[in-house]
Amino acid sequence: MGQKTHPKGFRLVTTQKHLSEWYSKKSLYPSLIEEDFFIRAKIEKVFSEFLSISKIEINRIQQETNEKEYVNITIHTLFPRAKDMYKKVTKFFNENMKNEEQKSLAILNNSKGNLKRFTSLVLKRTIRNIIRLLQIKTGKNYYIGIKFIRNPFEDATLIAKFIADQLEKRVPFRRAVKQAIKKVQLTSLKGIKVQVSGRLNGTDIARSEWKRDGKIPLHTLKATIDYTHQRADTIYGVIGIKVWLFVK
Repeated sequence: MGQKTHPKGFRLVTTQKHLSEWYSKKSLYPSLIEEDFFIRAKIEKVFSEFLSISKIEINRIQQETNEKEYVNITIHTLFPRAKDMYKKVTKFFNENMKNEEQKSLAILNNSKGNLKRFTSLVLKRTIRNIIRLLQIKTGKNYYIGIKFIRNPFEDATLIAKFIADQLEKRVPFRRAVKQAIKKVQLTSLKGIKVQVSGRLNGTDIARSEWKRDGKIPLHTLKATIDYTHQRADTIYGVIGIKVWLFVK
């Protein structure tokens, strides 16, 4: 068996940086790691219906004059599509709005209603609820910002999630991988490699298959490699998806 090095961990400090940026005493380090994990898991769970999240960055700021710690959370995500958001936003307002606010719901149900404005309203409400929950649990001050990604096919995580969605809809894996690679070819990226593993197309014996386009210099430290792994829960079982992107 060959030993593989994680492309991001291999390039930390040179071309890659940690998703959590903070410094602490040795005694506090385990609790802060656990807190970071809780924050990411909670955000992924709450926003799973609205957003396709790429990564979550956490930055902790300790002020000398004040003992309270400030936590800045940045969510890198794809702006939701209108088709996907229409049903979700309508469901959200049906469940959360009071009877006095039915006028706002009527505007949403109207085809001329501004869906983008209602989407931002839902996101703001969700962020406010998460901040309140985290403040009650930890007693720290939180700020959550969202950075939207313009092209989903310039990010490895979003590409892997796209392939996973296609496989869960029972699309043949070769077609799903080819679609993703064709869309990456339209961007400025220099190369992509995709590997899928599991019971592909429902076969009895699990196997791994991969396809590459362009260059993927995994041994070059100066090369910026975006890597991720995702899982697709199909009716035949779990299929693992790995994506390598040669950014620059």
